Amino acid sequence: MTISLIKEFQIDQKTEREIANLLEICFPDFDHYCKHYFKQFPHYRLLLREQDLLIGQLGIDYRIMNLSGQLIRVFGVIALVVHPDCQGKGLGTKLMNEFDRIAQEHSDRIDFTFLLTDKPEFYDRLGYKKANVTTTWLKIDQGKNYGIGHELINDSFIMYKQIGSKSWTDGTLDLLGYMY
Repeated sequence: MTISLIKEFQIDQKTEREIANLLEICFPDFDHYCKHYFKQFPHYRLLLREQDLLIGQLGIDYRIMNLSGQLIRVFGVIALVVHPDCQGKGLGTKLMNEFDRIAQEHSDRIDFTFLLTDKPEFYDRLGYKKANVTTTWLKIDQGKNYGIGHELINDSFIMYKQIGSKSWTDGTLDLLGYMY
């Protein structure tokens, strides 16, 4: 089993199709139109393969956000997935541990790791904390901009882990871009 860190712009068409298939299997209720991404390309991906078969992936977004008036550098998780036949074997944890390792290795350039989830228990076990922030973001869906969203998210959880020296303060969070 191998985990590879790949820059998004270097992913070949075969791997794009593999990722699209994996996303379709793991998110059957979400029509992503056979794309290998949801709203926007991630910057990087961690790809988990067993021999030549793609069984997991984690998209990584690196950006600046505005947390209650303070600019923060965020290393974000986009669509952590493991093929259903391979779930329950610690592979999601393995991908998250590699993600956290990379973030720690670059802690001088990253203030927080960040994610949005409807399954906070998994991330709680990995040391992530729930945020309570009114969030502003660019509403994007299927290649179209629907304006700016601004609300307290209550149908899922924004979670973070401190990496650098800055402290998290609940209040307002401007994603300065799209919602993962």
